[in-house]
Amino acid sequence: MPKIFSAAGVVTGQPVEASQVSQSRDAFTGIQDYAISISGSLTTLGVTPTDLQGELKIGGHISQSALSASVGSNADVVMMYGTSEKFRTTNAGITVTGEVDATSIDVTRITASGDISVANITASGDISAADISVVELTASGDLDVQGNSKLGNTAADTTKITGSLHFNDAIGALGSAAMYNSGDTFFFTQSADGAKTQWQTDQFILKNMNNDETLLIANENTDVQLFYNNVRRFATTNEGAYISGSSTSTGLEVHDGTNTSIRSATATEFNFNGDTYVANSSAGSSAKVAFAIGGKEAANIKAAITPQEDLEVYSGSVNIQRGINKPTGSYMSVGNIQNQSTANSNGIQKVSYIIANKVINKTEENLFTWSPWQGLFPLPALDNSNNFTAQIKVELILMTRGSNINPPENNIGQIVAYSVFGLEGSGYNVGEASGYTELVNQTSVLSTSPITLDFNTSGGTSASFIRVVLDNDGSGFPAGGLQAGGTVEITVTQQIA
Repeated sequence: MPKIFSAAGVVTGQPVEASQVSQSRDAFTGIQDYAISISGSLTTLGVTPTDLQGELKIGGHISQSALSASVGSNADVVMMYGTSEKFRTTNAGITVTGEVDATSIDVTRITASGDISVANITASGDISAADISVVELTASGDLDVQGNSKLGNTAADTTKITGSLHFNDAIGALGSAAMYNSGDTFFFTQSADGAKTQWQTDQFILKNMNNDETLLIANENTDVQLFYNNVRRFATTNEGAYISGSSTSTGLEVHDGTNTSIRSATATEFNFNGDTYVANSSAGSSAKVAFAIGGKEAANIKAAITPQEDLEVYSGSVNIQRGINKPTGSYMSVGNIQNQSTANSNGIQKVSYIIANKVINKTEENLFTWSPWQGLFPLPALDNSNNFTAQIKVELILMTRGSNINPPENNIGQIVAYSVFGLEGSGYNVGEASGYTELVNQTSVLSTSPITLDFNTSGGTSASFIRVVLDNDGSGFPAGGLQAGGTVEITVTQQIA
Protein backbone atom coordinates (compact mmCIF):
# COMPACT_ATOMS: atom_id res chain seq x y z
CA MET A 1 0.00 0.00 0.00
CA PRO A 2 1.33 3.48 -0.84
CA LYS A 3 2.02 5.94 1.91
CA ILE A 4 -0.30 8.85 2.37
CA PHE A 5 1.27 12.16 1.35
CA SER A 6 0.06 14.44 4.17
CA ALA A 7 0.62 17.87 5.79
CA ALA A 8 -0.01 16.47 9.27
CA GLY A 9 2.25 18.12 11.90
CA VAL A 10 2.97 21.16 9.77
CA VAL A 11 1.80 24.20 11.68
CA THR A 12 1.93 27.73 10.48
CA GLY A 13 4.61 29.69 12.42
CA GLN A 14 6.29 26.50 13.68
CA PRO A 15 9.55 24.94 12.46
CA VAL A 16 9.29 22.24 9.71
CA GLU A 17 10.87 18.97 10.58
CA ALA A 18 13.24 17.14 8.26
CA SER A 19 10.88 14.13 7.99
CA GLN A 20 8.11 16.39 6.77
CA VAL A 21 10.40 17.75 4.02
CA SER A 22 11.77 14.34 3.08
CA GLN A 23 8.32 12.89 2.35
CA SER A 24 7.85 15.56 -0.32
CA ARG A 25 11.22 14.61 -1.81
CA ASP A 26 10.43 10.90 -1.63
CA ALA A 27 6.90 11.32 -3.08
CA PHE A 28 7.90 13.47 -6.10
CA THR A 29 11.21 11.73 -6.91
CA GLY A 30 9.82 8.26 -6.61
CA ILE A 31 12.00 7.09 -3.72
CA GLN A 32 8.87 6.17 -1.80
CA ASP A 33 5.34 5.17 -3.02
CA TYR A 34 2.97 7.92 -1.92
CA ALA A 35 -0.68 8.54 -2.62
CA ILE A 36 -1.06 12.21 -3.47
CA SER A 37 -4.39 13.98 -3.28
CA ILE A 38 -4.59 17.35 -5.07
CA SER A 39 -7.54 19.59 -4.34
CA GLY A 40 -6.49 22.40 -6.66
CA SER A 41 -4.84 22.35 -10.07
CA LEU A 42 -1.72 20.47 -11.16
CA THR A 43 0.46 22.04 -13.82
CA THR A 44 3.57 20.29 -15.14
CA LEU A 45 6.26 22.21 -17.03
CA GLY A 46 9.03 21.15 -19.39
CA VAL A 47 9.24 18.72 -22.31
CA THR A 48 9.95 15.65 -20.19
CA PRO A 49 6.75 13.64 -19.59
CA THR A 50 5.51 13.32 -16.05
CA ASP A 51 5.51 9.59 -15.23
CA LEU A 52 3.04 8.58 -12.50
CA GLN A 53 3.69 4.97 -11.37
CA GLY A 54 0.99 4.96 -8.73
CA GLU A 55 -2.59 6.05 -8.46
CA LEU A 56 -3.38 9.68 -9.24
CA LYS A 57 -6.66 11.00 -7.90
CA ILE A 58 -7.61 14.43 -9.18
CA GLY A 59 -10.53 16.30 -7.79
CA GLY A 60 -9.93 19.46 -9.79
CA HIS A 61 -8.58 20.18 -13.28
CA ILE A 62 -5.59 18.75 -15.17
CA SER A 63 -4.05 21.10 -17.77
CA GLN A 64 -1.35 19.50 -19.96
CA SER A 65 -0.76 19.15 -23.70
CA ALA A 66 -0.33 15.40 -23.34
CA LEU A 67 -1.37 12.97 -20.65
CA SER A 68 -0.14 9.35 -20.36
CA ALA A 69 -1.08 7.01 -17.58
CA SER A 70 0.16 3.47 -17.02
CA VAL A 71 -0.39 1.25 -14.01
CA GLY A 72 0.73 -2.05 -15.42
CA SER A 73 0.17 -4.29 -18.44
CA ASN A 74 -3.27 -5.52 -17.34
CA ALA A 75 -4.70 -2.33 -15.85
CA ASP A 76 -6.81 0.39 -17.39
CA VAL A 77 -7.40 4.12 -17.30
CA VAL A 78 -10.75 5.34 -16.11
CA MET A 79 -12.29 8.77 -16.58
CA MET A 80 -15.25 9.85 -14.47
CA TYR A 81 -17.90 12.54 -14.63
CA GLY A 82 -18.82 13.16 -11.02
CA THR A 83 -19.33 9.67 -9.68
CA SER A 84 -20.26 8.15 -13.07
CA GLU A 85 -17.72 6.30 -15.20
CA LYS A 86 -17.68 7.66 -18.77
CA PHE A 87 -14.39 6.42 -20.34
CA ARG A 88 -12.28 3.30 -19.80
CA THR A 89 -9.35 1.80 -21.70
CA THR A 90 -9.35 -1.92 -22.46
CA ASN A 91 -6.97 -4.39 -24.06
CA ALA A 92 -9.04 -4.06 -27.27
CA GLY A 93 -9.53 -0.28 -27.28
CA ILE A 94 -11.85 1.97 -25.29
CA THR A 95 -15.29 1.71 -23.75
CA VAL A 96 -17.45 4.80 -23.67
CA THR A 97 -20.55 5.02 -21.51
CA GLY A 98 -22.82 7.68 -22.93
CA GLU A 99 -22.54 9.76 -26.11
CA VAL A 100 -19.51 10.47 -28.31
CA ASP A 101 -19.70 13.89 -29.93
CA ALA A 102 -17.12 14.32 -32.69
CA THR A 103 -16.79 15.76 -36.20
CA SER A 104 -14.88 12.70 -37.44
CA ILE A 105 -14.10 9.24 -36.05
CA ASP A 106 -11.59 6.87 -37.70
CA VAL A 107 -11.44 3.55 -35.85
CA THR A 108 -11.15 -0.16 -36.56
CA ARG A 109 -14.46 -1.14 -34.96
CA ILE A 110 -17.40 0.63 -33.34
CA THR A 111 -19.89 -1.15 -31.07
CA ALA A 112 -22.59 0.82 -29.30
CA SER A 113 -25.76 -0.25 -27.49
CA GLY A 114 -27.22 3.22 -28.00
CA ASP A 115 -27.07 5.87 -30.67
CA ILE A 116 -24.08 6.87 -32.82
CA SER A 117 -24.34 10.44 -34.11
CA VAL A 118 -21.32 11.90 -35.89
CA ALA A 119 -20.59 13.87 -39.06
CA ASN A 120 -18.39 11.12 -40.52
CA ILE A 121 -17.56 7.51 -39.61
CA THR A 122 -14.80 5.50 -41.29
CA ALA A 123 -14.20 1.98 -40.02
CA SER A 124 -12.11 -0.86 -41.42
CA GLY A 125 -13.92 -3.35 -39.21
CA ASP A 126 -17.48 -3.86 -37.97
CA ILE A 127 -19.93 -1.12 -37.01
CA SER A 128 -22.67 -2.31 -34.66
CA ALA A 129 -25.26 -0.03 -33.09
CA ALA A 130 -28.91 0.13 -32.14
CA ASP A 131 -29.31 3.39 -34.04
CA ILE A 132 -26.85 5.17 -36.38
CA SER A 133 -27.30 8.74 -37.59
CA VAL A 134 -24.36 10.06 -39.62
CA VAL A 135 -23.70 12.39 -42.51
CA GLU A 136 -21.36 9.89 -44.18
CA LEU A 137 -20.75 6.24 -43.26
CA THR A 138 -17.93 4.13 -44.72
CA ALA A 139 -17.30 0.58 -43.57
CA SER A 140 -15.11 -2.04 -45.22
CA GLY A 141 -16.32 -4.66 -42.72
CA ASP A 142 -19.82 -5.60 -41.56
CA LEU A 143 -22.44 -2.96 -40.80
CA ASP A 144 -24.88 -4.46 -38.30
CA VAL A 145 -27.83 -2.20 -37.48
CA GLN A 146 -30.33 -3.68 -35.04
CA GLY A 147 -32.82 -0.84 -35.03
CA ASN A 148 -34.24 1.43 -37.71
CA SER A 149 -32.03 2.88 -40.46
CA LYS A 150 -32.66 6.07 -42.36
CA LEU A 151 -30.57 6.56 -45.51
CA GLY A 152 -30.68 9.95 -47.15
CA ASN A 153 -32.62 13.05 -46.30
CA THR A 154 -33.21 14.80 -49.65
CA ALA A 155 -33.90 13.81 -53.25
CA ALA A 156 -30.24 14.51 -54.07
CA ASP A 157 -28.94 11.97 -51.53
CA THR A 158 -27.65 8.70 -53.03
CA THR A 159 -27.19 5.32 -51.38
CA LYS A 160 -24.63 3.16 -53.23
CA ILE A 161 -24.16 -0.57 -52.60
CA THR A 162 -21.29 -2.54 -54.13
CA GLY A 163 -22.19 -6.21 -53.91
CA SER A 164 -25.63 -7.48 -53.00
CA LEU A 165 -28.36 -6.34 -50.62
CA HIS A 166 -29.77 -9.27 -48.59
CA PHE A 167 -33.12 -9.48 -46.82
CA ASN A 168 -33.32 -12.20 -44.15
CA ASP A 169 -36.62 -13.61 -42.91
CA ALA A 170 -36.98 -12.20 -39.41
CA ILE A 171 -40.19 -14.16 -38.66
CA GLY A 172 -40.04 -17.77 -39.74
CA ALA A 173 -36.51 -18.11 -41.07
CA LEU A 174 -37.96 -19.59 -44.26
CA GLY A 175 -35.41 -18.05 -46.58
CA SER A 176 -33.90 -14.82 -47.73
CA ALA A 177 -33.97 -12.49 -50.71
CA ALA A 178 -31.16 -10.59 -52.40
CA MET A 179 -30.85 -7.75 -54.89
CA TYR A 180 -27.74 -7.14 -56.96
CA ASN A 181 -26.55 -5.84 -60.32
CA SER A 182 -24.47 -7.87 -62.77
CA GLY A 183 -23.47 -6.18 -66.01
CA ASP A 184 -26.61 -4.73 -67.59
CA THR A 185 -28.98 -6.95 -65.60
CA PHE A 186 -30.58 -6.29 -62.19
CA PHE A 187 -31.43 -9.44 -60.22
CA PHE A 188 -33.92 -10.04 -57.42
CA THR A 189 -33.62 -13.59 -56.09
CA GLN A 190 -35.30 -15.58 -53.32
CA SER A 191 -33.74 -18.65 -51.78
CA ALA A 192 -36.74 -20.48 -50.29
CA ASP A 193 -38.83 -23.05 -52.18
CA GLY A 194 -42.23 -21.66 -53.10
CA ALA A 195 -41.01 -18.13 -52.50
CA LYS A 196 -43.25 -15.31 -53.63
CA THR A 197 -42.91 -11.56 -54.05
CA GLN A 198 -45.67 -9.28 -52.79
CA TRP A 199 -45.99 -5.56 -53.55
CA GLN A 200 -48.49 -3.65 -51.47
CA THR A 201 -49.63 -0.47 -53.20
CA ASP A 202 -52.83 1.08 -54.56
CA GLN A 203 -51.29 1.61 -57.99
CA PHE A 204 -48.26 -0.05 -59.54
CA ILE A 205 -46.69 1.60 -62.63
CA LEU A 206 -43.74 0.19 -64.57
CA LYS A 207 -41.94 2.52 -67.00
CA ASN A 208 -38.77 2.56 -69.09
CA MET A 209 -35.43 4.09 -68.08
CA ASN A 210 -36.22 7.50 -69.64
CA ASN A 211 -39.64 7.64 -67.95
CA ASP A 212 -41.33 8.36 -71.28
CA GLU A 213 -42.88 4.96 -72.04
CA THR A 214 -45.43 3.10 -69.92
CA LEU A 215 -45.03 -0.69 -69.80
CA LEU A 216 -47.56 -1.80 -67.16
CA ILE A 217 -50.19 -0.26 -64.87
CA ALA A 218 -51.98 -2.14 -62.09
CA ASN A 219 -54.81 -0.31 -60.28
CA GLU A 220 -56.51 -1.31 -57.05
CA ASN A 221 -60.10 -2.56 -57.50
CA THR A 222 -59.98 -1.91 -61.26
CA ASP A 223 -57.80 -3.10 -64.10
CA VAL A 224 -54.33 -4.30 -64.99
CA GLN A 225 -53.05 -2.81 -68.26
CA LEU A 226 -50.27 -3.95 -70.59
CA PHE A 227 -48.77 -1.64 -73.21
CA TYR A 228 -46.93 -2.04 -76.52
CA ASN A 229 -44.86 1.01 -77.51
CA ASN A 230 -46.91 3.24 -75.18
CA VAL A 231 -50.21 1.96 -76.61
CA ARG A 232 -52.50 -0.06 -74.35
CA ARG A 233 -53.08 -3.49 -75.87
CA PHE A 234 -54.48 -5.53 -72.96
CA ALA A 235 -56.55 -4.73 -69.90
CA THR A 236 -58.58 -6.76 -67.44
CA THR A 237 -62.25 -5.87 -67.02
CA ASN A 238 -65.07 -6.84 -64.66
CA GLU A 239 -66.20 -9.38 -67.27
CA GLY A 240 -62.84 -10.71 -68.48
CA ALA A 241 -60.27 -9.01 -70.67
CA TYR A 242 -60.07 -6.17 -73.17
CA ILE A 243 -57.74 -6.43 -76.17
CA SER A 244 -57.18 -3.51 -78.51
CA GLY A 245 -55.48 -3.31 -81.88
CA SER A 246 -54.77 -0.66 -84.47
CA SER A 247 -56.09 -2.80 -87.34
CA THR A 248 -58.14 -5.91 -87.99
CA SER A 249 -54.95 -7.97 -88.15
CA THR A 250 -54.05 -7.31 -84.51
CA GLY A 251 -55.66 -8.79 -81.47
CA LEU A 252 -55.35 -11.91 -79.33
CA GLU A 253 -52.85 -14.45 -80.65
CA VAL A 254 -52.90 -18.00 -79.30
CA HIS A 255 -49.95 -20.31 -79.96
CA ASP A 256 -49.43 -24.00 -79.21
CA GLY A 257 -45.79 -23.99 -80.33
CA THR A 258 -46.60 -24.74 -83.98
CA ASN A 259 -49.99 -23.30 -84.87
CA THR A 260 -51.52 -19.88 -84.38
CA SER A 261 -54.97 -18.40 -84.04
CA ILE A 262 -55.65 -14.66 -84.13
CA ARG A 263 -58.79 -13.09 -82.71
CA SER A 264 -59.45 -9.49 -83.59
CA ALA A 265 -62.53 -7.31 -83.40
CA THR A 266 -63.65 -8.38 -86.88
CA ALA A 267 -62.25 -11.84 -87.50
CA THR A 268 -60.97 -15.11 -86.04
CA GLU A 269 -58.10 -16.52 -88.07
CA PHE A 270 -56.61 -20.02 -87.71
CA ASN A 271 -53.35 -21.36 -89.09
CA PHE A 272 -53.49 -25.01 -88.06
CA ASN A 273 -52.06 -27.92 -90.01
CA GLY A 274 -55.03 -30.11 -89.23
CA ASP A 275 -58.60 -29.87 -88.04
CA THR A 276 -59.81 -26.57 -86.63
CA TYR A 277 -62.65 -26.72 -84.12
CA VAL A 278 -65.33 -24.34 -82.99
CA ALA A 279 -66.76 -26.61 -80.35
CA ASN A 280 -69.38 -26.94 -77.65
CA SER A 281 -68.05 -29.47 -75.15
CA SER A 282 -71.51 -30.37 -73.89
CA ALA A 283 -73.03 -33.61 -75.19
CA GLY A 284 -76.55 -32.72 -74.08
CA SER A 285 -79.48 -33.10 -76.44
CA SER A 286 -79.99 -29.32 -76.55
CA ALA A 287 -76.33 -28.41 -77.06
CA LYS A 288 -75.62 -26.43 -80.21
CA VAL A 289 -72.92 -24.49 -81.94
CA ALA A 290 -74.91 -21.46 -83.02
CA PHE A 291 -74.08 -18.55 -85.31
CA ALA A 292 -75.99 -15.39 -84.55
CA ILE A 293 -76.22 -11.84 -85.93
CA GLY A 294 -77.61 -8.90 -83.97
CA GLY A 295 -77.05 -10.39 -80.52
CA LYS A 296 -76.26 -13.54 -78.58
CA GLU A 297 -79.84 -14.51 -77.79
CA ALA A 298 -81.78 -17.42 -79.29
CA ALA A 299 -83.82 -15.02 -81.39
CA ASN A 300 -80.64 -13.88 -83.17
CA ILE A 301 -79.46 -17.36 -84.28
CA LYS A 302 -79.25 -17.70 -88.05
CA ALA A 303 -77.66 -21.17 -88.27
CA ALA A 304 -76.72 -23.92 -85.85
CA ILE A 305 -75.18 -27.37 -85.69
CA THR A 306 -77.06 -29.79 -83.42
CA PRO A 307 -76.08 -32.99 -81.59
CA GLN A 308 -78.27 -34.83 -84.11
CA GLU A 309 -75.65 -33.88 -86.77
CA ASP A 310 -78.06 -31.47 -88.39
CA LEU A 311 -77.21 -28.11 -89.89
CA GLU A 312 -80.18 -25.90 -89.18
CA VAL A 313 -80.69 -22.69 -91.13
CA TYR A 314 -83.34 -20.69 -89.33
CA SER A 315 -84.00 -18.22 -92.13
CA GLY A 316 -82.61 -17.23 -95.49
CA SER A 317 -80.74 -19.56 -97.81
CA VAL A 318 -77.46 -21.39 -98.27
CA ASN A 319 -75.42 -19.47 -100.84
CA ILE A 320 -72.09 -20.49 -102.33
CA GLN A 321 -69.84 -17.68 -103.56
CA ARG A 322 -72.55 -15.04 -103.62
CA GLY A 323 -71.20 -11.78 -104.94
CA ILE A 324 -68.13 -13.32 -106.59
CA ASN A 325 -67.87 -12.63 -110.28
CA LYS A 326 -66.17 -15.92 -111.23
CA PRO A 327 -67.69 -18.79 -109.23
CA THR A 328 -66.27 -21.64 -111.33
CA GLY A 329 -65.11 -24.33 -108.92
CA SER A 330 -67.67 -23.52 -106.26
CA TYR A 331 -69.39 -26.58 -104.94
CA MET A 332 -71.66 -28.09 -102.31
CA SER A 333 -70.80 -31.60 -101.16
CA VAL A 334 -73.05 -34.19 -99.48
CA GLY A 335 -71.88 -37.58 -98.23
CA ASN A 336 -68.31 -38.79 -98.02
CA ILE A 337 -65.74 -40.87 -99.87
CA GLN A 338 -62.52 -41.17 -97.92
CA ASN A 339 -59.25 -40.04 -99.43
CA GLN A 340 -57.83 -43.52 -98.98
CA SER A 341 -60.86 -45.52 -100.12
CA THR A 342 -61.23 -49.13 -99.07
CA ALA A 343 -63.53 -51.90 -100.26
CA ASN A 344 -66.87 -52.37 -98.53
CA SER A 345 -66.88 -48.79 -97.25
CA ASN A 346 -70.25 -48.15 -98.93
CA GLY A 347 -69.03 -44.65 -99.70
CA ILE A 348 -71.23 -42.22 -101.60
CA GLN A 349 -70.80 -38.52 -102.33
CA LYS A 350 -72.74 -35.93 -104.28
CA VAL A 351 -71.23 -32.66 -105.35
CA SER A 352 -72.84 -29.65 -106.99
CA TYR A 353 -70.69 -27.23 -108.99
CA ILE A 354 -71.36 -23.79 -110.38
CA ILE A 355 -70.44 -23.02 -114.01
CA ALA A 356 -69.83 -19.31 -114.38
CA ASN A 357 -71.32 -17.46 -117.31
CA LYS A 358 -68.96 -17.54 -120.25
CA VAL A 359 -68.95 -15.85 -123.62
CA ILE A 360 -69.27 -18.45 -126.36
CA ASN A 361 -67.34 -17.45 -129.45
CA LYS A 362 -65.32 -20.53 -130.29
CA THR A 363 -66.17 -23.63 -132.20
CA GLU A 364 -65.60 -25.69 -129.04
CA GLU A 365 -65.73 -24.06 -125.61
CA ASN A 366 -64.76 -26.07 -122.49
CA LEU A 367 -67.11 -25.11 -119.66
CA PHE A 368 -66.16 -27.66 -117.00
CA THR A 369 -63.60 -30.43 -116.42
CA TRP A 370 -63.40 -33.03 -113.65
CA SER A 371 -60.34 -35.29 -113.30
CA PRO A 372 -61.23 -38.00 -110.73
CA TRP A 373 -57.69 -39.16 -109.94
CA GLN A 374 -56.06 -35.78 -109.60
CA GLY A 375 -57.93 -34.85 -106.47
CA LEU A 376 -59.57 -31.82 -108.04
CA PHE A 377 -62.56 -30.19 -106.36
CA PRO A 378 -63.93 -31.93 -103.27
CA LEU A 379 -63.78 -35.53 -104.54
CA PRO A 380 -60.42 -37.04 -103.56
CA ALA A 381 -58.07 -38.96 -105.78
CA LEU A 382 -59.40 -42.50 -106.04
CA ASP A 383 -57.48 -45.56 -104.94
CA ASN A 384 -56.55 -47.79 -107.90
CA SER A 385 -57.84 -50.87 -106.09
CA ASN A 386 -61.43 -49.66 -105.98
CA ASN A 387 -64.14 -49.19 -108.62
CA PHE A 388 -66.86 -46.58 -108.69
CA THR A 389 -69.94 -45.65 -110.63
CA ALA A 390 -70.97 -42.07 -111.17
CA GLN A 391 -73.81 -40.01 -112.54
CA ILE A 392 -73.36 -36.58 -114.11
CA LYS A 393 -76.14 -34.06 -114.61
CA VAL A 394 -75.52 -30.82 -116.49
CA GLU A 395 -77.97 -27.92 -116.62
CA LEU A 396 -77.05 -25.00 -118.91
CA ILE A 397 -78.91 -21.77 -119.49
CA LEU A 398 -78.20 -20.04 -122.81
CA MET A 399 -79.04 -16.51 -123.73
CA THR A 400 -78.09 -13.93 -126.32
CA ARG A 401 -75.83 -11.08 -125.37
CA GLY A 402 -77.00 -7.53 -125.85
CA SER A 403 -79.55 -5.06 -124.50
CA ASN A 404 -82.68 -7.25 -124.43
CA ILE A 405 -83.90 -10.83 -124.72
CA ASN A 406 -87.21 -10.23 -126.53
CA PRO A 407 -88.68 -12.23 -128.07
CA PRO A 408 -87.65 -14.96 -125.51
CA GLU A 409 -88.32 -17.81 -127.93
CA ASN A 410 -85.43 -16.53 -130.07
CA ASN A 411 -83.02 -15.38 -127.35
CA ILE A 412 -83.06 -17.83 -124.42
CA GLY A 413 -82.90 -21.57 -124.05
CA GLN A 414 -81.78 -24.48 -121.84
CA ILE A 415 -79.93 -27.75 -122.11
CA VAL A 416 -80.19 -30.61 -119.60
CA ALA A 417 -77.93 -33.63 -120.09
CA TYR A 418 -77.57 -36.89 -118.07
CA SER A 419 -75.05 -39.69 -118.20
CA VAL A 420 -73.92 -42.68 -116.14
CA PHE A 421 -70.30 -43.74 -116.28
CA GLY A 422 -67.80 -45.95 -114.47
CA LEU A 423 -64.51 -45.17 -112.74
CA GLU A 424 -62.26 -48.24 -112.78
CA GLY A 425 -59.62 -47.70 -110.15
CA SER A 426 -57.31 -50.52 -111.19
CA GLY A 427 -56.73 -48.98 -114.66
CA TYR A 428 -57.78 -45.41 -114.06
CA ASN A 429 -60.36 -45.78 -116.83
CA VAL A 430 -63.53 -43.79 -117.48
CA GLY A 431 -66.37 -45.50 -119.36
CA GLU A 432 -69.81 -44.21 -120.33
CA ALA A 433 -72.71 -46.67 -120.19
CA SER A 434 -74.63 -45.89 -123.44
CA GLY A 435 -74.25 -42.24 -124.27
CA TYR A 436 -75.91 -39.31 -122.59
CA THR A 437 -79.49 -38.10 -122.66
CA GLU A 438 -80.12 -34.53 -123.69
CA LEU A 439 -83.19 -32.38 -123.13
CA VAL A 440 -83.32 -29.25 -125.26
CA ASN A 441 -85.54 -26.21 -125.08
CA GLN A 442 -85.31 -23.57 -127.83
CA THR A 443 -81.58 -24.10 -128.28
CA SER A 444 -82.00 -24.82 -131.99
CA VAL A 445 -82.81 -21.17 -132.44
CA LEU A 446 -79.48 -20.21 -130.82
CA SER A 447 -77.25 -23.00 -132.04
CA THR A 448 -77.56 -26.56 -133.27
CA SER A 449 -76.02 -29.46 -131.28
CA PRO A 450 -74.43 -27.10 -128.76
CA ILE A 451 -73.44 -29.46 -125.88
CA THR A 452 -71.08 -32.40 -125.62
CA LEU A 453 -70.20 -34.62 -122.62
CA ASP A 454 -66.64 -35.62 -123.40
CA PHE A 455 -65.31 -38.75 -121.64
CA ASN A 456 -61.58 -39.36 -122.00
CA THR A 457 -61.22 -43.14 -121.64
CA SER A 458 -57.49 -43.44 -122.40
CA GLY A 459 -56.67 -44.12 -118.74
CA GLY A 460 -53.89 -42.81 -116.53
CA THR A 461 -53.98 -40.48 -113.57
CA SER A 462 -53.52 -37.34 -115.63
CA ALA A 463 -55.33 -38.33 -118.81
CA SER A 464 -58.74 -39.45 -117.59
CA PHE A 465 -61.40 -36.77 -117.24
CA ILE A 466 -65.02 -35.77 -117.92
CA ARG A 467 -65.64 -32.49 -119.71
CA VAL A 468 -68.69 -30.36 -120.50
CA VAL A 469 -68.15 -28.74 -123.90
CA LEU A 470 -70.38 -26.29 -125.74
CA ASP A 471 -69.96 -26.81 -129.46
CA ASN A 472 -70.73 -23.78 -131.58
CA ASP A 473 -71.07 -24.87 -135.18
CA GLY A 474 -72.14 -21.45 -136.36
CA SER A 475 -75.64 -22.48 -137.34
CA GLY A 476 -78.26 -20.18 -135.91
CA PHE A 477 -75.69 -18.34 -133.81
CA PRO A 478 -77.28 -15.08 -132.56
CA ALA A 479 -75.96 -11.86 -134.05
CA GLY A 480 -75.33 -10.30 -130.63
CA GLY A 481 -73.28 -13.24 -129.37
CA LEU A 482 -74.01 -16.09 -126.96
CA GLN A 483 -73.39 -16.79 -123.29
CA ALA A 484 -73.84 -19.93 -121.21
CA GLY A 485 -73.72 -20.89 -117.51
CA GLY A 486 -75.31 -23.32 -115.11
CA THR A 487 -74.63 -26.21 -112.76
CA VAL A 488 -73.04 -29.67 -112.76
CA GLU A 489 -73.99 -32.42 -110.30
CA ILE A 490 -71.84 -35.53 -109.90
CA THR A 491 -72.83 -38.46 -107.68
CA VAL A 492 -70.13 -41.08 -107.01
CA THR A 493 -70.92 -44.50 -105.47
CA GLN A 494 -68.23 -46.93 -104.31
CA GLN A 495 -68.43 -50.55 -105.41
CA ILE A 496 -69.01 -53.17 -102.72
CA ALA A 497 -66.41 -55.93 -103.07
